[in-house]
Amino acid sequence: MILKAHGERVNGMKQNYDFDTLIDRGRFGGAAKWNMMEEKKADHDVGIVPLSVADMEFQIAPEIRQALKNYVDTQIPGYSAAPKGYAQSVCAFMKRHHGLDVRSEYLMQTPGIVYALPRAVRALTQDGDGVIIMTPVYYPFYRVIRHAGRVVKECALIYENGTYAIDFDLLEKLAAEENNTALLMCSPHNPVGKVWTEDEVRRVAEICEKHHLGVIADEIHFDLVFPGHEHFSFGKLEGDIRDRLILCTAPSKTFNLAGMNLSNLIIWNPELREKMMKLFWRDGMPSQNPFGFIACQAAYDKGEAWLEALLTYLNGNRSFVQEYITANIPKLYAIPLEGTYLQWIDCTKLGLSKEALENLMLDYDLFMDEGYLFGDGGIGFERLNLACPRKVLEAAMERLKAAVDSL
Repeated sequence: MILKAHGERVNGMKQNYDFDTLIDRGRFGGAAKWNMMEEKKADHDVGIVPLSVADMEFQIAPEIRQALKNYVDTQIPGYSAAPKGYAQSVCAFMKRHHGLDVRSEYLMQTPGIVYALPRAVRALTQDGDGVIIMTPVYYPFYRVIRHAGRVVKECALIYENGTYAIDFDLLEKLAAEENNTALLMCSPHNPVGKVWTEDEVRRVAEICEKHHLGVIADEIHFDLVFPGHEHFSFGKLEGDIRDRLILCTAPSKTFNLAGMNLSNLIIWNPELREKMMKLFWRDGMPSQNPFGFIACQAAYDKGEAWLEALLTYLNGNRSFVQEYITANIPKLYAIPLEGTYLQWIDCTKLGLSKEALENLMLDYDLFMDEGYLFGDGGIGFERLNLACPRKVLEAAMERLKAAVDSL
């Protein structure tokens, strides 16, 4: 494994990308997760890096940096619309990477997926309706459903033999209930790191189609899939399900562009698109950040070599963490990570309350996302962000071992 940089050949020339240089985002960067670390424990040791919020501790691709620089040097960042060729770039990337036949008119840009989710819920449901989620799950899902005036209906994942599976019997039961009218699905799944197979996606879709449920598919992590697994997008489904499907995509996780606040929704049904647009207008959706358009287009047109190098590096980090925990911290269990860069760790054998587990992590300068944030099914778990230089993970694993050994 090459740690310093990974080289890819582009047009016959070798491109080197550095994933080992650590950027100090604490003192000057205003990074949210670094600020939260300071709020939780201001007296942590020097050099500690938070491993919580899902953005990467890697510099963005040089191709994207150059595109942004060119824009700053030549343009004015005023009120913006998608630049020429933007939609074609998005559609072409979706076709190359996910086999999706997307037309430009299917696209809607919003200031991030989380911004879009409560509007999507309202577009597909009525006040008081139930929206099904598969828990434990990305914690904003609970909030956006409740803020939209709907009811959270939990379809808990089955956790057996160290892996997760969909409870299709429970999903069928919930889908059959008259007041449950939509499914909010996370694919690949955050936080458990599961990449749903084609058979699983089709079975979910069949249940939703049978009971006339709308589907909101959050596929923000769909480019971050490890060897041996393949993402199957809800957008590849055909038939009536497409009329009730809102597919949520973004370049933010793939290319570390979360602060650009740009997502690309894909909606096949023109009436549903119009309904979504009216909701955005009603809520006073701001104009899009011009830098988001430039960054996304550069990423999709020129960032694939960087992405391939990133996936190689992340796969090395994934293997390192799972092997270290297996060999050195047998009381913990690293759930096999199929997609995302978020390692879900089972700490339940420690027998600690959620408060005691969190305090133990803080005592040893481990700033991860606590499992209870993702619902009751996450109590006793930790979510660790692998997207950082290897030396950061090595130090974190040593502190994690020391924390468990202290018990």
